[in-house]
Amino acid sequence: MPIKTLLPIITLLLSFSLAGAEMYQWVDENGAVTFKDTPPPASKKRRKVKVYNDGDFDPPPQPAPATRKAKGPAAASQPANPKKERFTGTVEMYVTDWCGYCRRAENYLKSKGIPYVAYDIEKDSAARQRHKELGGRGVPLIIIGSNRISGFSQETLEYYLNNGR
Repeated sequence: MPIKTLLPIITLLLSFSLAGAEMYQWVDENGAVTFKDTPPPASKKRRKVKVYNDGDFDPPPQPAPATRKAKGPAAASQPANPKKERFTGTVEMYVTDWCGYCRRAENYLKSKGIPYVAYDIEKDSAARQRHKELGGRGVPLIIIGSNRISGFSQETLEYYLNNGR
């Protein structure tokens, strides 16, 4: 078989083997937590087993697109979908002046006209303390209502802005 044909076939087969990756976590009798890609041995006493799939690490689901509404008397009997409210408060951000992701988050909020307050945790000790109390381990730490976002992702930011609170 020519190499030009064999190489794409091998590549295709290898790509399918990665799609079903699972991780297992268990605690043994000594209390040690183990993470592996194989199930725990049957000889081990299992207290807890948790299976992680690739989909567990996807970004939050986006709202479904609006569907066309029916016309006529049947439309009156259909319940209206509850409208989700957009966040109207001020976004809090804990940043540093050297952080590129912090600048990207600030620029994104500015471009959308979203009010925000940026606290530099290296220049403001009160901000550093609040960042620590919020469980911050890095920057940017973005607070939207009662939601906390570590790092910057446009999609995640939009999700929490569009779902209020």
